[in-house]
Amino acid sequence: MTIFRTLRRFERDQRGVVGVFFALLLIPMLGMTGVAIDYSRASNVRIALQSAADATSLALAKDSLSSTTSQFNAHARTVFNANWSRPFNAELETLTVSKQPDRFRVDARARVNNTLLPLLGIANTEVSASSTSGWGVNKIEIALVLDNTGSMSSSSKMQELKKALCGVQDCSNPNPTSGFVRMMKDAAIDDNQIRVSLVPFDTSVRVPVSVQNAVTSGSVMNDTFVASGSGYCGSNPTTARRINWSLTGAPSGSWFRFADRDKDTISSDTNDSGTFVGPGCGSGRITPSTWRGCVSDRDMIDNRDTRASGVDTSAVATLYPAVTCRSNNLARIASLVDVRTQSSSLIASLANMQPSGNTNLTIGVSWGTNMLTHGMPMSNAIAPVPNLQRFMILLTDGENTENRFTDIASAIDARALAACNNAKAQGIKIYAVRVIEGNKNLLQSCASGPNFYYEVTNAAQIHEVFSAIAGSIGSIRITN
Repeated sequence: MTIFRTLRRFERDQRGVVGVFFALLLIPMLGMTGVAIDYSRASNVRIALQSAADATSLALAKDSLSSTTSQFNAHARTVFNANWSRPFNAELETLTVSKQPDRFRVDARARVNNTLLPLLGIANTEVSASSTSGWGVNKIEIALVLDNTGSMSSSSKMQELKKALCGVQDCSNPNPTSGFVRMMKDAAIDDNQIRVSLVPFDTSVRVPVSVQNAVTSGSVMNDTFVASGSGYCGSNPTTARRINWSLTGAPSGSWFRFADRDKDTISSDTNDSGTFVGPGCGSGRITPSTWRGCVSDRDMIDNRDTRASGVDTSAVATLYPAVTCRSNNLARIASLVDVRTQSSSLIASLANMQPSGNTNLTIGVSWGTNMLTHGMPMSNAIAPVPNLQRFMILLTDGENTENRFTDIASAIDARALAACNNAKAQGIKIYAVRVIEGNKNLLQSCASGPNFYYEVTNAAQIHEVFSAIAGSIGSIRITN
């Protein structure tokens, strides 16, 4: 009996089983713990790797002008290393960058040394990340609205302005190595990406010689209208000849006029021959055969030059009046040209600038807006699209002194500010530059913000200002 009891007790005793089971479960328990720990480490490394890859692809997209594979690969390595924190001493194995026409792809792979999984024969874990950043090209259109009045002859202002734009003071080099035009040319990625126009102004602006020649030769169609109202001499109706002409080619359109009784001067003014023209309605009135290409403010009815108001070919009051040029020295406006392929023509137009005449900021701003607005009187500006950026650079060195209606500065200032606000309301960003003198408050209000206003106390500083503006505009040539 004693022997049988002992055998039954041995059969029921389970105290040693715990140790046996523990020994049997130890390996899988360590494996599961190792998986949890090493998976967490690998996950953290993957997050860090992805963050570095994202930063790299974004940086490459922002600086997508890298011209060679070695350049953007070197840049990618620099940016990646600056953002790669190497958690748990993970080792980067590969970093690959591929460039496509409109995007960069960054692929990275790293190795994480495991802590517990080596017990299961897994020494390390590989993690990977990829990131793609696209980029596009902004279309940029710029209107240079530049004071060409007599005061620009002092303190070398005109010479320094030309140097800032062309690289040399006389704009004699058609392919400059410095200056604003060169900087814009270097910033352009594609043909027709950056286009620049020119609006020299005094009390009026002057159209291209091709338009003037077509008018004086009689080769354009003249339609006759009866017109009356403000802006005309006297209260009786007068005949106005509408000139059917396009500044840039097709389509043709009637955007300026000759009216026998147009008032285009104030009483103290003289014409090109030095003859006083009386109260704006004297013998100096211009005719198509004697016209030298100047146009001035439109009629004050509805304030068309100070708000978004285009040309209506059936309404003569909406047309731009041809006027007596105050001086034959006024350079002619030049429509938008591609700085990559046509910069020499822009340089030639800049070379013609000479200081003469009085100041009317309104006509300059109004025509700067025209240059950047699709439709008549210009026809080669791009219709607004999401990737179009438009800029006006307004430079002046003096107070408003005369327009078609008055020589009272405050009245002209109000119209100039309204014209600036009209341009900005249409999405045009305005850089305003005051050169030594001028209405500071007006120009600050015209500018699109504090960072868009520049003040020059010495003419030599004009170069620095245009370099800064070129850098600012150039920085947005890429859209991400």
